[in-house]
Amino acid sequence: MVRAHENWERLVRSTLRRAAGQAAHERQGSGIAGSVPPSLGKTSNIDAILQAADWIQDEDPNVARILCEQAYSMAQNLDPNSEGRGVLQFKTGLMSVIKQKLAKRDGASIDRSHDIERLWQFYQLYKQRHKVGDIQEEEEKWRESGVISANFGELMERRKVFSTLRALIDVMDVLSKDATPSVGRLIMEELRRVKRSDATLSLDLTPYNIVPLDAPPLTNAIGLFPEIRGAISAIRYTENFPTLPADYEISGRRDADMFDLLEYVFGFQRDNVRNQRENVILTIANAQSRLGIPVESDPKIDEKAITEVF
Repeated sequence: MVRAHENWERLVRSTLRRAAGQAAHERQGSGIAGSVPPSLGKTSNIDAILQAADWIQDEDPNVARILCEQAYSMAQNLDPNSEGRGVLQFKTGLMSVIKQKLAKRDGASIDRSHDIERLWQFYQLYKQRHKVGDIQEEEEKWRESGVISANFGELMERRKVFSTLRALIDVMDVLSKDATPSVGRLIMEELRRVKRSDATLSLDLTPYNIVPLDAPPLTNAIGLFPEIRGAISAIRYTENFPTLPADYEISGRRDADMFDLLEYVFGFQRDNVRNQRENVILTIANAQSRLGIPVESDPKIDEKAITEVF
């Protein structure tokens, strides 16, 4: 009973730290990003795009203007007659923000035909300036070791960087059709690469029940628990299993496991497989926690826990 109480406290502390981080992250939001009506916010990422525009205003006002204009276009497409509650006020306020950004150019004309090229160039510079590659390598080490070495402020700054990148990617995806063939090809290659491998950019937006297996360590505190890591290792793909096809895609940043084999062989729906994977991992972890929390750097599940589950 004492162990169960301790495990519960661990979970609560982890959840509270994450909630505090999200609250601190949200308090940095600009006024217009925080005023997106529910009817628009539930079906789009307009708020995230406007937040990114606010964050990068000082770095590149022109790119901030592009994001704001795209957010307005999205709002107009979602509710062209402004019938939703607060939509008309929101559109009016957003248009005022856009006009203010245009006024700061002192009457200089804007050639919007090159917006997508500007956005692509800024995206590349932003990744270099914030050393995104180094951050992703470090997060991969966190995932392997189960230890986060960054402090709270650093974690929030990284969350800000990846939120901005996500917004830039989403807007590039929409505007890529207006790019020149050479730039358009580069953008599409980058979009495919991000979709295939950079789960970090999706943060914690991937649907899950309790254990966000596809999320990076930055937003997956539960995934760092030793019993969870041991359970994930217990179902990992081994050389005894048939080899999966080279073109089989593994979602997120996790390793292949036995559920990938079941999905491929029997054609189960991916969301159903994800739910079953999470259920088995959590069940094994619970059985292990009743026996004791693994203390090894590479946690292993006790055979008694496996026997209890299966």
